[in-house]
Amino acid sequence: MKEFNIDFEYAINNDIISIADVLENIEKMKREQILEQHGDLIKHYGNEWYFRIPDKSLKNGCFRRRSKNREYIENKLCDYFIELEKRQQADKEQNTMTLKELFYEFMEYKKSKVSGGTINRMMQDWKKFYEPHTEFIHKPFVEITKIDVDNLLNDIVNERTMKDKAFKNMCGVLKQTFEYAVNAEYIDKSPYRVEVNKKKITPTRKKANEKEVFTSKERDILIKEMERRIQNDPLNAVPLAIMLDFEIGVRCGELLALKESDIISENGTSKLYIHRQVVKENNITDLENIKQIGWNVVDYTKSDCGERKIPLTPKALEYIDRIRQINVLNGNQNKGFLFLTEDGTIITRDALDGQLRRGCAYAGIPIRSMHKIRKTYASTLYQRGVSITIISKLLGHADESTTMKHYIFNLKDETETDSLVLNALSSNIITNNLTTISREEISESVTDGDNKIISFEAIKKWKTPHKQRVSH
Repeated sequence: MKEFNIDFEYAINNDIISIADVLENIEKMKREQILEQHGDLIKHYGNEWYFRIPDKSLKNGCFRRRSKNREYIENKLCDYFIELEKRQQADKEQNTMTLKELFYEFMEYKKSKVSGGTINRMMQDWKKFYEPHTEFIHKPFVEITKIDVDNLLNDIVNERTMKDKAFKNMCGVLKQTFEYAVNAEYIDKSPYRVEVNKKKITPTRKKANEKEVFTSKERDILIKEMERRIQNDPLNAVPLAIMLDFEIGVRCGELLALKESDIISENGTSKLYIHRQVVKENNITDLENIKQIGWNVVDYTKSDCGERKIPLTPKALEYIDRIRQINVLNGNQNKGFLFLTEDGTIITRDALDGQLRRGCAYAGIPIRSMHKIRKTYASTLYQRGVSITIISKLLGHADESTTMKHYIFNLKDETETDSLVLNALSSNIITNNLTTISREEISESVTDGDNKIISFEAIKKWKTPHKQRVSH
């Protein structure tokens, strides 16, 4: 048999045998075999040939053809059984496809729908939470039941401590995979559901103020530290980027993507038009080996609500003007971008975050990330009476509850907070004392005219009359 294969390959490679001829002969033999097995389905009546094959997968419940030409009918019969064999083979492969194979098929489909960052996160969740459960992921997905899903999710939450956000992201991988199977018409219904012990999942609680925002004092200290750094390195725009974000509260990627042309004027007010961002670029060709290949500027924001206009304070305009001057001194005019390094490339997120963290440490205040400046901006507006609706819009949030739950914090330190509370309560006591009047003071203030007021009988509560039995 091995010698035959070698000879056959030699014959094809040397054009002794034509591949087209071989395929044509195979198809001819296949059709002869079909006619031998199913040819009796063809009937003859009058001058017509016809056949009828019951098939519940078809809309009318059967496949039928009729013609005066017998060869045409034979070809249609063969075409039907060849296609049927293909469908049966596909069903067989589908029924044996494991959940892991389905997931990777889904991820290939997903590549064109979402960002590389989303693909990377889903792959990380898959490897972290699902791959350890080999029995589950190697099971044919059509055999997976709701109980199987329950057992898997409960095993995962029992194995590790999980916060509710991480749990939702993890569940989303399985949910979307089965939704894909339904949309691809592999299965009619998804077995996905969430039936777990919720006590095992750590709820997301609002973090302490001191971890999430800069107090007014800390902000002033940090600004002074950034000014000191600028004096030491006048051509470095990174400290000014940090200072500017206290005035505009944008996302880090949105900040780095700003251009001079984004500064506009509306009704006499200078505003910043936010409509692009810097995003991480990933090579997702090989799902098993996703690599970050750099950063890219894109003309869209994180969400549909991200495109917005932010009023600029005089301080913000001052910072922007100083940034322009630095770019002129550096000789940088890279497509109008504001935040450039000395060699003309866009400043990186790591450069911003690193400068901020080092600045906090040097100034002796708690180390925080750039995102905490965004929360400080939101909390400052709220403390000064700006409505949550406006703040949410300025932040580019789709949901006001997100703003209130995750971005609004107390900007005062513990001493200031205690003083504020005590002063408020003291004011309340004074107010109560001023409004409390003794009975003697009231009686003394009653006039003769007041004594002539006629008193009416107090209104009695209306009662439902009892039903009485009438005797005859």
